[in-house]
This record gives sequence, structure tokens and C-alpha cells, in this order.
Amino acid sequence: MLNGSHGGNDLALDVELDLSANLNPLGMPESVREAVIASAGECENYPDPFCRELRRRLAEHTGVSAENIVCGNGADDLIYRIAGGLKLRRVLICAPAFGEYRKAFEENGCHVSEYILDEKKDFALGEEILPEISTADMIIAAAPNNPSGQVIDTSMVRKIAESCMKNGTFFLCDESFMGFVREGNELTALNVLNDKVIVLRSFTKLFAMAGLRLGYAVFGSREAAEKTACAGQYWSVSAPAQAAGIAALGENGYIERSIVSICKERSFLSDELTTLGLKVYPSYANFILFRAPETLGELLLKEKILIRCCGDYSGLDGSFFRVAVRSREENQRFAAEVRRVLNG
Repeated sequence: MLNGSHGGNDLALDVELDLSANLNPLGMPESVREAVIASAGECENYPDPFCRELRRRLAEHTGVSAENIVCGNGADDLIYRIAGGLKLRRVLICAPAFGEYRKAFEENGCHVSEYILDEKKDFALGEEILPEISTADMIIAAAPNNPSGQVIDTSMVRKIAESCMKNGTFFLCDESFMGFVREGNELTALNVLNDKVIVLRSFTKLFAMAGLRLGYAVFGSREAAEKTACAGQYWSVSAPAQAAGIAALGENGYIERSIVSICKERSFLSDELTTLGLKVYPSYANFILFRAPETLGELLLKEKILIRCCGDYSGLDGSFFRVAVRSREENQRFAAEVRRVLNG
């Protein structure tokens, strides 16, 4: 692996253009930055362990009671807290998928199995998953999926939620990248929330605040929310992160500008890679999955460009790569370097 099991330069590499981490190319909103700076005076005190004001704002934003919302130190922190709080025996992960799902549940004594999504169907989650639901205590799927960028069809989300309710199986839908999806309000599992549905969201990617770490989970079940809230560390969200989240929820126009930019640049980048004869998979997120010679990652790193090699994802091999959608200038440089190194 060029950059460990996650995207983002580990600072050991000499990189000028990091396309391995999927952060908003518009950068952190100024209102969020100002809120973080203003919160400095609060840092000598412990932060609110219950994130009361942030959860109140999230309740307004989602239309779900604050008692059903748990905040955490990023979405991955919440994955571990869900695993520790719910104490499940069997979990089924729709793969390829974020590696922390397996790690979190296995560390909590859970048996983890995988349902491999079909590359020939562009990694779309179809009705074939429904008979598998009864075999697990929780099914985990991401929308958009990481690393494919594929979403789950609205009717399919509803069928999974209903089947999970019927079988007593939790449905953890990771929507960390849903903020980049134009049709996000129609596709979100928040629309089918029941006692078995958990929706995971992240501020990190959409608001480019990876260094602050902030995520939240919305539970259909208040009991499951309470169990998760009691798991993990007490002061899980710092004062600056809470201030940043509150400011982000008050942003006007930033999300729409982000969606417009991402859609435009994703189309440009997909066309460029396709023109080079590479297999590009349809994406709804701020990143693209494509196939290329396995040497591409190393060749680009020599040019100080870092992309995510996906050979460590279940169902994929070393010919799969994920690249973040960035600004036009950055995307043009990346496409030009790919063309140059592949054509010699």
C-alpha cells in the first residue's frame, strides 16, 4: 500500500497533489473556520459531553428527536461505539467497503461476513441481498459506497429497511458522502427510519474539516441510541468540533455550490479517464473508482501525486484505484500525468 489502509498522506511521502483523501475541494467554509477560532477561549474547560446544542441543531436539520442522535469524534468513532454499545453477534458487510467496519465489530467479538457487490452491475446493491438479511444481526451498507461511489436505489433502501424490521436485523447505512449527492434528500435512509435503521453521517468530508473530527448517527430506536451514547469515551467531541458543527449547519449556499462543483468536475474527470481507455465506474460521490495498470499508483507517486490504491478492499485487486474529485486545475494535472505515464 502506498498510503496505508486509508486515504490521506501519512506525511512520510513526498506529495504535492494528494488525491487519495475525499475532502471537499472548496475547503472549509469561512463561517466554520471563524467558529473554531472563536471557540479557543472555551478550550480550558471540558466540552459538553452530550453535545446538547449540536444535537438540538441536528434534530432541526434531520427532523428526528435529539434523543435519537449521537455525536462522535468522526464517523469511524461512531462505528466503534455502535459495535461496543449494541453487542451484536453476526454482522454482514456489503463489500467492497470501508475497512473500519470489520475492524470495529471484530474487536467487539462479533462474527463478520461479507456480501460482495457485483462489479458487472457497477457495485449496485440489488434485491439479491434481501434473503441474506435474516442471517445477520446487522447489515452494513454505504450510500454512496466507498470506494465505488455508487448509491442505493430509493426502492431498495425501503425494501432493506422493511426486511430488517421484519427480521429484527439492524441496518447501518453509512451516508458519510451523501452531502455531495444532488438527489440526497430522496435517497437518504432517513426517509425510511424505523427501530432497526441507523444512519451515519460525517461533517469531515463535506465541510473539509478532517482535522477536527466530527460525525453523528441518527437512530430509529432511542434505546439503541442510548446504548451507543454510553459506549466509548465520555468527552468524545471537542469544543472546537462542536462549534464547527453548529456553524456548518447554519451555512447557506455552501452545500449547493459544492454539489454543482463536484458534479461538473466529476464528469470532466470521468471523461478524461475514459478517453484514455480506462474503465471508469459511475459515481455519485466526490471520488471516482477506475481500473488501470497496477503500476499506475507507483508511477504517479514518482510525480508526487498520491491516489488511493484499492487492492486491499474485498472484491477488488491492485488494478482498482480511487481518485478524489478536486479543482479543475488539479484534475487537469492529474489527467495529464496519467496520460503521460501510461503512454510513456
